[in-house]
Amino acid sequence: RSTSRRRPACYGTPMPDLSRSVRKSVCFLLPLALTACNGGMAAYPSLAQRPAERAYATASAIKAPAIGSPIAATAAQVTGLEATVARTHAAFEREARDTDRLATAARGSGIGSEAWAAATTALAALESARSQTAVSLADLDALQVRTAVGAAQTSDSGDAATYQLVAEANRRVATVLNDEDARISALHLMLKN
Repeated sequence: RSTSRRRPACYGTPMPDLSRSVRKSVCFLLPLALTACNGGMAAYPSLAQRPAERAYATASAIKAPAIGSPIAATAAQVTGLEATVARTHAAFEREARDTDRLATAARGSGIGSEAWAAATTALAALESARSQTAVSLADLDALQVRTAVGAAQTSDSGDAATYQLVAEANRRVATVLNDEDARISALHLMLKN
């Protein structure tokens, strides 16, 4: 091997001290930058609260009006519809027990057998009983639309209370109808197997 020149290590040379020059630059440039941000404020919109924002803040602080009493005639109609639903649902439950018993007996027998025919006939009667609940729900739907329009057109607290009464009754009857639908679907499934 030849005695070649040794290369100096690249990491062995000291770095120049830049901290002093950087400090001088920052001290000089910082006041210039701050004055640049301060000039020309008229070109930018103010961040002060605008009148619309003030109005929104005070409007949310206003309490909702007290809800009055529902309109008596509509309340009586809702009570009558819910009583009808209670009667038709009780009839549905009786039919459902009979249909369940017949569908259980028909399980395993072939389509067209006497047990299957009896269960299918009972299921048709059950669907007819369910339709009575659906009619009451349709009446409540129509009543809810009428009361919603009335509540929207006036600021009468009685109209708002009437709408709330009808909407709650509508939810209760819709729940009953959904339960009846689920029961019918389960019986249909039982007859298919």
